[in-house]
Amino acid sequence: MMSDDPVGRAEGIIAGFDAILPEQERVLEQAAQNVKLGLERDSEIYREFTQLQFFILTVDFDMRVMLRALLADPQNRLTAEKFLALTLEEAEESAGRMVNAVSRAIRTLPNDTGAHLFEVAKFDEAVSAFKHGMSEMRDDKDFNRTLRLIRNTVSGHIVGDEVGVQNGAIWVLTRRGVPRDIDGVLRSQIVYYAIATLKALSEFAHGLQRTVRT
Repeated sequence: MMSDDPVGRAEGIIAGFDAILPEQERVLEQAAQNVKLGLERDSEIYREFTQLQFFILTVDFDMRVMLRALLADPQNRLTAEKFLALTLEEAEESAGRMVNAVSRAIRTLPNDTGAHLFEVAKFDEAVSAFKHGMSEMRDDKDFNRTLRLIRNTVSGHIVGDEVGVQNGAIWVLTRRGVPRDIDGVLRSQIVYYAIATLKALSEFAHGLQRTVRT
């Protein structure tokens, strides 16, 4: 990612996060209440939908917080970037499973007490748009292999069953030459895909809300 004024661009992104994060936290709290309500109801569709909605909002919120911290203090890159990679992997892998659970429930449970609450066509539109928004990262096979390796051997487990701390040590050593400044952060492939993923997640969250009949 190239920028004539990387510091100005980073400051603009941080300002955007500062403006939206308080409201996003409020929306996330409401989504958590919906999950609680879903667990108390007898509707599988409502339960699966509220869990998907909460997941998307959580990943979006967490990713914005981590990106903000990374842009505000690039010296944190060694730690912040590996956990950003972990969240990216989660956004790609778990979202698909949860989307499928909602889709299956909507299509196979016509007598579910929550069936009347959701519009299938709008749900399909939101899913299609999300898949399109994630397609560049999904199609980057080399990046996905790297992402999975970071998730499995560095972020998720500091001490491996067979290799001990070896992979963590490799991560630290291979990051020695990585610039700890704004320009270096903005050129990061992980940051590039994180920003693209945030756009897809935000649009998906709004699309899911439009799925709910009012």
